[in-house]
Amino acid sequence: MAKLRAVVLAAGRGVRMGGNEPKTLLPLGDRQPLLYYILRGLKQAGIEDLMVVTGFKPQVVQEYVTEQWGEATFVFNARFASWGNFHTLRLALDQSPGMDVMAVNSDIVVHPNVLKNVRETPGDLVLAVQQRYTLNEEDMRVKIDGNKVLAIGKHLPKRISHGEFAGVSLLRPDGAAAYLEIASDLEWQADTQGYYEDVFGKMLARVDAREAQVGQDEYAEVDLPADVEQAVRVIDRHPDAWGVPAQTTPS
Repeated sequence: MAKLRAVVLAAGRGVRMGGNEPKTLLPLGDRQPLLYYILRGLKQAGIEDLMVVTGFKPQVVQEYVTEQWGEATFVFNARFASWGNFHTLRLALDQSPGMDVMAVNSDIVVHPNVLKNVRETPGDLVLAVQQRYTLNEEDMRVKIDGNKVLAIGKHLPKRISHGEFAGVSLLRPDGAAAYLEIASDLEWQADTQGYYEDVFGKMLARVDAREAQVGQDEYAEVDLPADVEQAVRVIDRHPDAWGVPAQTTPS
């Protein structure tokens, strides 16, 4: 069995949230920052090996992770502002040969049970998916059949989509190999602006891709200030999930 590594993709700036600090470190109202709940969730899921890919203000992110987690591996994405985030995940996979890699977006609140479910789902590529039919233009839409992932992308017509990708994925070695091959091809073609989910979409014909289900109150993504309320709602609905009181405030 391959060793499991969690990778937090924390290179982005979060311009729509103000852009002065890494979005993952912005407090959620009077709650802790997004990254706090991500790290606590990984610990609750029993994950011990952590890598964080940084970009904007890397030292700030690194100091916070070290304070909250302890020893971790850090990779700096020098192209965070000019290339799409497919390159952020590519860097992490390059540094994790032979491992199972759980990639976690840094702008989400997700219940620790989702991380456990992703970990336990078989497949070369596992995607956490919140099944629902009310979707907007910003949602990373997913088409599924049973628990097989058939398509992913913001381009998918809403009428054939079954839910939203919830920002947590698992690439086992065969999945990682396919990702790296496709990402390398994109870079050679100077197609450098895509999402890592675009690479996932190109992988689906080559790997066993499965869905791990996410409950309706187990996930929120924070793209805009208006999204903070939903993130806080997820935290408050599960006050014991992260092993800390829901009302903990930033230090």
